[in-house]
Amino acid sequence: MIDPHINRSGRNWHAVFCKPRQDSVAESNLLNQGFEIFRPKTRVARTRRGQRRIALESMFPRYLFVRLSQGGQDWGPIRSTRGAVGLVRLGIETPIVPDTVIESLRRRCNGEGVINLAGAIEFKPDELVDIIDGPLNGYRALFKARTSDERVVVLLQLLQHERRIELPDTSIRRA
Repeated sequence: MIDPHINRSGRNWHAVFCKPRQDSVAESNLLNQGFEIFRPKTRVARTRRGQRRIALESMFPRYLFVRLSQGGQDWGPIRSTRGAVGLVRLGIETPIVPDTVIESLRRRCNGEGVINLAGAIEFKPDELVDIIDGPLNGYRALFKARTSDERVVVLLQLLQHERRIELPDTSIRRA
């Protein structure tokens, strides 16, 4: 029986475990060594010194994916690459990440390799949301619609009038 996870080309995706906060260092060094790498990223809201900022981080912190040949390619340099600990192993086996998983993630990436997770949260029309960023931080509103991958429209009761306001989708969360 043929294993559906094994790519017929003889090149399969594997996970690389990285040192803490060294994903990008490992990615850069593995690319410089000629490995095919995939490290999906996402935007994450962080508060630093009272300022809320959007930062790019690995979607899977401390992991990235490398495509390796089953024969003829030396995997040894991965262990000694700056930022990398080594291939993920289950005993002596290095599990294969199915091509379908990688392709599904790649389809969701924009041109910069970023997956918008905020757009993955589905709000229903008239659902209560809290505004968590910007000058309206702390207000409660009604979700109305998504205008694009990264923007939403909410209805806010302000000064005894209802106002339709468009915000970045990272600025709201479920109430």
